[in-house]
Amino acid sequence: MKKLALTIVCALAMNGAAFAQGYINWVLPTTAVTFQTNTEFSPLFGGPFDGGSVVGDTVNVAGSFDYILLTQPYTSSAPMDTNVWDGTWSALIAFGGGELTATNNTGLGGFGKASPTLGSGVNQQVSWANGTTQSVVIVGWSSNLGSSWVDVSNILAQMALGNDGLAEAQVGSQMAFFGETAFGYINPLAGSPGIAITQNNGTPGAFGLGIFSLDTQLYQLPIDIPEPATMALAGLGGLSLLLFHRRK
Repeated sequence: MKKLALTIVCALAMNGAAFAQGYINWVLPTTAVTFQTNTEFSPLFGGPFDGGSVVGDTVNVAGSFDYILLTQPYTSSAPMDTNVWDGTWSALIAFGGGELTATNNTGLGGFGKASPTLGSGVNQQVSWANGTTQSVVIVGWSSNLGSSWVDVSNILAQMALGNDGLAEAQVGSQMAFFGETAFGYINPLAGSPGIAITQNNGTPGAFGLGIFSLDTQLYQLPIDIPEPATMALAGLGGLSLLLFHRRK
């Protein structure tokens, strides 16, 4: 009987540990966390400064920009890994739900002073428990790059290698944008409401370092899309060679 009781207690303890979850909160600080489009070529992909500039907050058009919260195991300080497409970062999955994503708020340019629009609400139960810390970052991109982080990160990984064929095929003759917030690290609360994912200053607190990134730049990706005039000249050059070959 004692063995049976001990087995039941151990099973309950393991079951509780398996389902131990923490809580985070997407509620934002009083100062807006804003995403801005910037036509300077992205320094993340070796793009040279091309005279581009900030053109304002991301436009408030449904489906025009996407944002997602990424995580990776925390080591001992805020990460410096800006290559978030390298496979070491994962899209955060809400407990019992899908990826934690957000869309533009009306008139506020991405994440504004109000909470972002989330499919399952603002307060989220996440897959790691109170007492465990994860590094966090929010990334944003123009939706012409893709609708899922898997697809977009694949394109970015190829661009980082100097291959922009996937991006070029995806966006055609349009401009595409991508950017990252500052990094943070979060130890979630044991119960609801959760710990705020962002904060007004860059000072670590009892539950880690919230994301402090007031004006996050979504830089233009340096995709080598031929200008229409260049394509026309290339076509004329090919035609000239063909005619020359036929005359011979």
